[in-house]
Amino acid sequence: MSDTLPAPAAADPVAAKTDRLATIKAEASKLKTEASTKARSAAEEGKTRAAETLGSVSHVTREAADKLKGTQAEPLANIINSAADSVESFAQRMREKTVDDIIDDTREMVRRSPVLVIAAAAAAGFIISRFFKASRSDDAEA
Repeated sequence: MSDTLPAPAAADPVAAKTDRLATIKAEASKLKTEASTKARSAAEEGKTRAAETLGSVSHVTREAADKLKGTQAEPLANIINSAADSVESFAQRMREKTVDDIIDDTREMVRRSPVLVIAAAAAAGFIISRFFKASRSDDAEA
């Protein structure tokens, strides 16, 4: 047997690399957890704001429909009230569900009806582009 002792682990280049790698992995894991927490919090805030906005849209829509009652447009008021009910129902479901539930529902909808999702995304893109185009026209006239 030899009287020499093995060198300390810190002097071993392989051990030093392993230690650095473990430290980097731990830091990456910590950053991932922090990012996930912040993203979830932001998503929850966005969900709450969206539900509040939809509730407001429903309320304003009902007020508009109420103004049509007692006029020749009363059948239209009934249709508008029905739409307001649907919007309020959707807002209520958003309030009750977690962000994870909404993500799961969205994934399931994409799996079941990808064409519908693509069409809805295209329609939303068209509406948003028209909105921005109209906004630029208003700015140019001012």
